[in-house]
Amino acid sequence: MGECCKVQTNYVILHYVILHNRLNCQEMKLLSNPFVIGKYVDKDYFCDREKESEMLVHHIVNGRNVAIMSERRLGKTGLIEHVFTNGLPDGYEPFLIDIYTCRNLREMVYLLASEVFKKIARKQSMTERLLRTVRSLKTTISYDAVTGFPEVGFGLGEIQQPEVTLDEILGYLESSDAVCIVAIDEFQKVASFEDENVEALLRTKIQHLKKTQFVFAGSERHLLEGIFNDPARPFYNSVVFMQLLPIEEGVYVKFCQELFLKYGKGVSPALVERLYKCFQGITWYLQLSMNEAFTMAERGGSVDEEAYGQILNHLVDSKRFTFEDRYASLTEKQKTVLMAIASEFPSQVTLTSQDFMTRYNLKTASSVQTAVKGLVEKGILSDNHGIRRPTDLLFMLWLKDF
Repeated sequence: MGECCKVQTNYVILHYVILHNRLNCQEMKLLSNPFVIGKYVDKDYFCDREKESEMLVHHIVNGRNVAIMSERRLGKTGLIEHVFTNGLPDGYEPFLIDIYTCRNLREMVYLLASEVFKKIARKQSMTERLLRTVRSLKTTISYDAVTGFPEVGFGLGEIQQPEVTLDEILGYLESSDAVCIVAIDEFQKVASFEDENVEALLRTKIQHLKKTQFVFAGSERHLLEGIFNDPARPFYNSVVFMQLLPIEEGVYVKFCQELFLKYGKGVSPALVERLYKCFQGITWYLQLSMNEAFTMAERGGSVDEEAYGQILNHLVDSKRFTFEDRYASLTEKQKTVLMAIASEFPSQVTLTSQDFMTRYNLKTASSVQTAVKGLVEKGILSDNHGIRRPTDLLFMLWLKDF
């Protein structure tokens, strides 16, 4: 999904046959590589998060709205999908949308409507009731020639009154026999929507719901905390918080060894530990690294610590052209500061400390702050309550060898 959700020209075709994108157990045995990247497949390929899963289920079954905070690529979406797939008791119907690319309420309502229709399309009677309820949404209806089941299509352009459509969708969820759980990933984006007073509008609608609960997830902690902890904002004190931290090193090492073993291969604990430290325990990079490591071992063979450099070189080389363009787009001051940060990676440094500035010949704290501000605006650094961190760790590795 890209600019403007890439939905203006796309139509959602919904059919119960294509609802389940996850592989069943038999099919998963045929995965060529068990280290899945950027998506949830099945609990057998999901590492740990037992305590977090239990806590999220605990909050949900006790009727609480939840806000989950974590750094990007640490696995919050995977945790939600894991719980929605395996952890909820009978009588709960989960929905998940990611609004990271959305710019306004209309696009968010489109994603929610798409998700609800996709899930409800499993039962023809429920689809018909949903269509009767969501009257503001212009849809096209056809029937599959083989199965006879309905196919419902609509595009972003059909959402002419997003607030009305949202009311209708929430009304339908409230009328469901199940308790509906709506998870909104990257919820902090609502703070930058083009519409005015979106937070107040959403809060007003949500607080009157009796059977529908929400899980709000976000990767920009200071923005998410601002939404829910600022007494002057509508969502103040409306959720319980969960913070997602990196999976423990020992737990991840064991997970990797067991998956390798299932496929008749071996992996050195020292290799996994070294990669864990390099990528600071961030799940996405670890899975990417281990996916590459898995390809290096033949069945019956093993991959050891000596493969560390080869793995990193391959991952960095695969994005070299992207990194070159990204670096070329920076000002000279931004390049200087970023190269200094990369030189210290993976260590964290205080960017305006005298020691750091002297070591890399950075002239003044104000010039460093100006450069850092530009790097944050370009998404190269994140800003969490004044703590700046690189958003792409592979980019840092590329810069170290630049």
